[in-house]
Amino acid sequence: MAKKSKLLIASVIAVAIIVIGVLGIGLLLKGGDNKTPLDLTNDFLNQYKKLDSEVVSKIEYPFNDELTEAQLKKYKELIKKQYKNLDYEIAEEKVGEVDATIKVQFNVLDYKSSYDKATSYLSLYGQAKSDEKKVDYKLKEMEKTSSKEKYSIEFTFHKLDGKWHMIDLTEADLQKLAGIF
Repeated sequence: MAKKSKLLIASVIAVAIIVIGVLGIGLLLKGGDNKTPLDLTNDFLNQYKKLDSEVVSKIEYPFNDELTEAQLKKYKELIKKQYKNLDYEIAEEKVGEVDATIKVQFNVLDYKSSYDKATSYLSLYGQAKSDEKKVDYKLKEMEKTSSKEKYSIEFTFHKLDGKWHMIDLTEADLQKLAGIF
């Protein structure tokens, strides 16, 4: 009888260990959905670096020029190059109970300054050029850009129902990522 009791106790303990183990694994897997603000920030920026299709589909020419299909394609390639080479660092991380901010610093090619310089040059010396040639010149100058600009973006988060949610970035922040701010 003592052997049966010991065997029964051992069986109950083994089952309890298995149940606790399965529950523990389940909780760990479920916890994978609950990313930290830092994880979400890195995920967001990596979408740009990996040229996620959703990111690429949102690339739009921000200036008032009329572009041909070839010019628009060239512009999009410039921006994709910018995103692919995005190098950033986390400068500051503040995480509270329900709010968080992650400050990110990064350097990007300064396409905006190149565009502005090309526009100024064309206003002085480009009167004889067609609109298409003017846009070609601006894109060429942007393509030759080697100067960089340092920016920072503050990603803000709010915790709702135990899950962190990122507040949408401003248009200015998105322009910083593209180097057209």
